[in-house]
Amino acid sequence: MEKEKKEIWAQITLDAEAITEFMMYQIYTGGAGIAVLALGALNAGLAVAFGIRREWFMMLLFAVFALLLFFGFPAVIKNRVSVLQGQKKFVKPVEYIFDQEGIRTMAAEREKRVPWENVKKAVSRKHILILYDEKKHAMVLPISQLGDDYGAAVDMITAHVPQAAVSIRKSQDRR
Repeated sequence: MEKEKKEIWAQITLDAEAITEFMMYQIYTGGAGIAVLALGALNAGLAVAFGIRREWFMMLLFAVFALLLFFGFPAVIKNRVSVLQGQKKFVKPVEYIFDQEGIRTMAAEREKRVPWENVKKAVSRKHILILYDEKKHAMVLPISQLGDDYGAAVDMITAHVPQAAVSIRKSQDRR
């Protein structure tokens, strides 16, 4: 059995792919994203219904609406991320230190500590790990930048955060 690390240190710089994945998760797991998906499905269904009735103009109109809803919003999100990418807070690296008391972040002259009891949710996506605190602030960690410490970080998170609040896959794609 592998010995548990006392402290895990990672220097993270958010890249466009991590920000995009986080924003897509935030939007499409909330009410607005679910509404967009439902409207897209409704438009696709109407396109099919009008196609069956051979009303080509209406079919084309609703098909275009469905495509805009399914593919237009993600394109807008990716475009917004490219605008955000140049901002200072996304360019400077942030140091994350996981220890037995919690997570410490250090960026420029600012330092913040989040005790484990204040971590309310931990989620993994395909390429990122997201930790939410009690104020619903998110810490987004690209898995590729955690490197070999990913497993140890997940072990530390699962040891300190209630099991119901953790939705992390142990093995991840590290790009």
